[in-house]
Amino acid sequence: MESIKLVIWDLDDTFWKGTLSEEGIIPIDNNIQLIKHLSSRGIINSIASKNDFETAKSKLVELKVWDYFVFPQINWNPKGNNIKQIISSAQLRPANVLFLDDNHLNLAEVEFYNKGIHTKEPDFIQEISNHKAFTGKDDTALSRLQQYKILEEKEKEKEHFSDNIHFLESSDIHLAIIENLEPIIDRIHELINRTNQINYTKKRIDKHELEALLINPDYECKAVKVKDRFGEYGIVGFYALHKIQNHLEHFLFSCRSMNIGVEQYMYAKLNFPKLKRVGDVTVELNSKDQPHWIKEVDDWTKDDRNHDSSSTKILLKGACDLRQMAHYLSYKDLEVDTEYNDVNQNNHPIPKAHTEILLQSESLGKESKNYLIASFPFLDPHVFDTEVFSNNYDILVYSLLIDYTMDLYQSKSSGVKIPYESYSDFVNETKAEFVARCKKHEFKNMNEAFYDFFSSEYDFIGQISEDQLIKNLETIRKKVKKPIIFINGAEVDTPITNQSEYGKARARHERMNKALEQFCSSHKDTYILDVREFITESDINHSIRHYKRSVYEHMANRLISKIENINEQKLERNEFEYQFKRSLKIFRSTIKEFTKIILSRASTFF
Repeated sequence: MESIKLVIWDLDDTFWKGTLSEEGIIPIDNNIQLIKHLSSRGIINSIASKNDFETAKSKLVELKVWDYFVFPQINWNPKGNNIKQIISSAQLRPANVLFLDDNHLNLAEVEFYNKGIHTKEPDFIQEISNHKAFTGKDDTALSRLQQYKILEEKEKEKEHFSDNIHFLESSDIHLAIIENLEPIIDRIHELINRTNQINYTKKRIDKHELEALLINPDYECKAVKVKDRFGEYGIVGFYALHKIQNHLEHFLFSCRSMNIGVEQYMYAKLNFPKLKRVGDVTVELNSKDQPHWIKEVDDWTKDDRNHDSSSTKILLKGACDLRQMAHYLSYKDLEVDTEYNDVNQNNHPIPKAHTEILLQSESLGKESKNYLIASFPFLDPHVFDTEVFSNNYDILVYSLLIDYTMDLYQSKSSGVKIPYESYSDFVNETKAEFVARCKKHEFKNMNEAFYDFFSSEYDFIGQISEDQLIKNLETIRKKVKKPIIFINGAEVDTPITNQSEYGKARARHERMNKALEQFCSSHKDTYILDVREFITESDINHSIRHYKRSVYEHMANRLISKIENINEQKLERNEFEYQFKRSLKIFRSTIKEFTKIILSRASTFF
């Protein structure tokens, strides 16, 4: 038995005593501790068990061990193929895997479908702690487990995409080439001597030989670092290129970055140099492909070092009225990035903040996005651009008023949903009324031809339902690894002058607020900036979602309090900048009012 990197456990009468679906089980504490010990040595654990998934998961959560497993196959399917799927997902060879089961028929089946795998009955478990094949390496930080959790999440995400290229395009893969190798020489030495599946030359060298190679002027030696929207992979590759002979002495990558195209990208970047492959590899190279979904960037570690660790970076996303709140967020230890519903070149507001648009930024391919952008005058080329899933911030602040308000229309052919207008306004107006309204607001290209296209190709769905909003928020919550503060809606009556909202908006907000409360109460690191606590009917301007200026200052203060509670640290206001902005606003407001008075008086002379 060579080095074991993955242990797959049967549950009933192996991991625990008894049968979960029958008489119940008795936990085996030594097995629970062994799982944790193996994880601390960088050895991963999985499950292949014939049980009900939710029942087994609930019991493992109760035993506080569920989070130590990856790629669990808990179902009633044959174990041979289940384990084949686990090994494939983990990107390992069967020779590096051990399967434990009390049933000899299961062991035989697994051996048949997974040539080279090691199988043992439960009496072997007591030997694992002192067995040389389970030495691993110190990983008390559980970094390897976290890497596999990232890989597990990526596997789940792939299920939502029609093809792998589409998935990779949505993964926001960033690659940095590292030239200063001295600080990471131990990691490079480890890669050279431990990687096998994607090590094309398989030349093993000791530390002194590596040091000599790195200073040899005949060689270009660099490392490769990768991250994507799921997380950071760290240093995953190394190459040594003989500059005169143009051949690769070393060209190797960690299996943690397998299947995203890093190997082919680097081979293409080096202009396809000579490479003598030794032995089998799991990723074949060619002399033509250049993966377009990988973006080469500077080493982001430098940015991390330059970033003040005491500073909090928030991403503020919502309708354009949030600009007024951002105005009051002048604090020394606070960085504010924003994503608003801006107005496009056709003078039309873009529904960028709607959760449907946000999720489509990942789920739709480039061709589908370009079609929508070309078809709808109220979109623009940046409507699907977002930093929400980059996690390059500390806290996401997201106003859901666009979801509360806008109607959805669904394509009859593709099923894609597009937000447009609100409270059934579009479906209740004639073509002539539509054209007249758009002309009044100077919306370009919103003409009779567009009306005919939209009416014939899209079905009216109405405002997003509470259930669908929660589903969208579930998806967002899984993808965003940072705390989220959602901004809800006011519960006040709209003025009768706003016929679109009058008699409808308050009830709508009450339902959506209740759904949001239920969602946030059941999710960790998920909060609400509750505007109901301070907004009254006298605070709104014509619409239930547009407030007087003082409200936005109040919202900013409440937001700061929530950020301070999350960080357990007070923020210090930048008084000079804050007072300057306030004075500037007062000055502009005064000039505006003064101009109105002058124009009013001047009109009496004509």
